[in-house]
Order: sequence, then structure tokens, then C-alpha cells
Amino acid sequence: MNYIFSNIKLEGDRIIWGVLFALSLFSLLIVFSTAGWSYLFKHTIKLLIGLVSTYIIHKIKFKYFSKLGQLAYFMSIFLLSLVFIIGVTINGASRWLSIAGLQFQPSDIAKLAIILFLARQLSRKRNSLNSLKNVVWYLVAPLTLISLLILPNNFSTSALVFLNGLALMYIAKIRIKYILFIILSAFLFFLSIYSITKYTDFGSKIIPRSVTWVSRIDGFLLEKENDDLTKDYQQVQSLVAIQNGGIKGVGPGKSIQRSILPYSSSDFIFSIIIEEYGLIGGIGVILAYLILFFRATLISFKVESLFGNLVTIGLVFSLVFQALINMLVTVELLPITGQTLPLISMGGTSIVFTCISIGIVLSISRDSTDRDYEKA
Repeated sequence: MNYIFSNIKLEGDRIIWGVLFALSLFSLLIVFSTAGWSYLFKHTIKLLIGLVSTYIIHKIKFKYFSKLGQLAYFMSIFLLSLVFIIGVTINGASRWLSIAGLQFQPSDIAKLAIILFLARQLSRKRNSLNSLKNVVWYLVAPLTLISLLILPNNFSTSALVFLNGLALMYIAKIRIKYILFIILSAFLFFLSIYSITKYTDFGSKIIPRSVTWVSRIDGFLLEKENDDLTKDYQQVQSLVAIQNGGIKGVGPGKSIQRSILPYSSSDFIFSIIIEEYGLIGGIGVILAYLILFFRATLISFKVESLFGNLVTIGLVFSLVFQALINMLVTVELLPITGQTLPLISMGGTSIVFTCISIGIVLSISRDSTDRDYEKA
């Protein structure tokens, strides 16, 4: 056993490793507080699987992730399609697959795969992306396909995937007018779904979950116009938890709202963090994500290959952007989305694939001068 541990060598950016371990340990504390011993055990197992995955992935030369990303992309299409046929429904949404006793969300795979695939396309087709036709064919079409497959059962994840793709295009310096055209087209598409669902029965027949989206959006807008009686119950309890916490918090394990606030161990875990650890603890978590983003940005500047540059910033931007959305929901600046807090919220495949994403970034940071990815 000592021989095994003595041969474990962590390579790559040490600060990213530090942030990963810090958030993981903090996750154990807050999940125990919100969910108890039984869920803590399950969460610990998933977290350990994630950390082992990080270690294994960071040892792989990052040039191989070009081909692996392409394979994962087409696998995602297949798995997301299977959800419509044999998907497992939980809380009214069919987002899960259960294969050989393993239950997972294909959208977690898709979020990682689409970034790798788009980075590959942007690096290999960079000399052909000077026309809107090619941008749509090589970039927008693959991104839209994944987003549409996720959309019927998970609007927020679909939107998040699409926005991450647009961010990657912006970083790769795709012409702004093309990106604005894509944004306008996506907005008109969303507005059409919203209007059809709100004013007719047709939308709910095509996409049953669209009724939930409309009610959440309308409820969020009404909250801004009317009194507190119209507020969503979850967000009311979330704000109570934040108010209880104040500056210093009530102390670890002393949350009052954890047994009142729905999804206190997942979607609204940031509220419990502030309640127990105060504004100081909340700022500490935010700083951890900002440090992660800052280190990834520094790595991306050093990477000599466009593929490595885009993958590094794309993966970490996706992670930090999701964290930001989760936090904005808890303080009532966004409608409820169902997005978890990466590396902290109790979860399954989301933890593992977040750790895999960080493993890829660490792999790239090991050798920023490797330009041999196109031979993979």
C-alpha cells in the first residue's frame, strides 16, 4: 500500500489541484450537514471515483482528447436519443438512463463532449470559418443538435450548453456578426416556444416540460412586479437561509433551513453554505471558482496549440458559468434552473464528469508546448 501511494505523483497546475481538493473536502462537510450519513457515504464514493478519474485523465497526453472528443460527441447523440426511448423519469423529467444498474445523465457526457468537439472543429477548420455558411455547418449545426436533444427534458442545461458553445466561438475569434446572428436566431426560437406554450396547447403536446419553463419564467417576472406572496417557495426559503447566515453564519451543521428548503443538498446548497458559514464562507467559495478560472486562463495563454487553448478555457468557463448560474438562482436574480453547484452539490455523474474536465485541463497544463494533437 505504501508503495502505491509513494508512486502517485500529481502533475500539472498545483493550484488547480489545491482548489479541487479544497472544494471536494468542503463538499463532504456541507453534504453531511444537509443530507446526513447515508447520503454522505454515497456522495463520498462518487467523489472518490471522480478524483481517481481526474488522476487517470491528467496522465494522458492531451493530443488524444481530440479524437476522444469526436468519439464522445457521437456517443452523446446516441445516448441522448436513447433517453426518449428508455429514459428513466424522476421528478417529472426523463433525463436519466439506467444501463447495467448504472444510472446516469447523458447530458453530463454531452456537456464535456461538445466542448472537445467544437475545439477540434475550431482548430482544424480555422482557415475555413470565414463565412457564415461554414460556421453554421462546422460549428452551429453540431452544437444545435446536442442542444435540441437535451432541450425537451432539460431547458436550462440545453441553454447552458448552447451558451458555452457561443463563448468558445467568441474566444476563437469567430466574427462577432456571425455570433450575433446565431444569438438572435436562438432567441427567436426560444420566444416562439414560449409564446406557443403560453397561448396554445400545441407547445405542451410537443414538449411537455415547456409548461414548467413558462410557469417558472412567469413566476420569476411576477415576483419583480408583485408582493412577496407570489414568490416561489424554494427561493423564499433560500433567501431565509441567506438572511439567517449573515456575515459569519450560524456555524457548521447548525442550519435551520436544511430540512425546510427543497433540494438543499443540490440545487440550493449555496444557500445553506451562506447560512452555516456566512457571507465569508460564500465569498470563499466564489474565490475558489475565480482562482480556478484565473489559473485556467493563464494555462490557455501558455498553450501553443489552438486546440489545447480552447479546451482549457472552454471547460473551466463551463464549470464556473454553471456555478454562477446556481448562485444567482439562490439569491433570486435568475429563475429556478435546476443547475447544481459544481464539485460541491450532491450528485452522481455530474461530479465524475466535472472531475474528468479538470483532469483534461491538468493534462494540458503538464505540457503546454505540445502541438502534436492533430496527429492523434
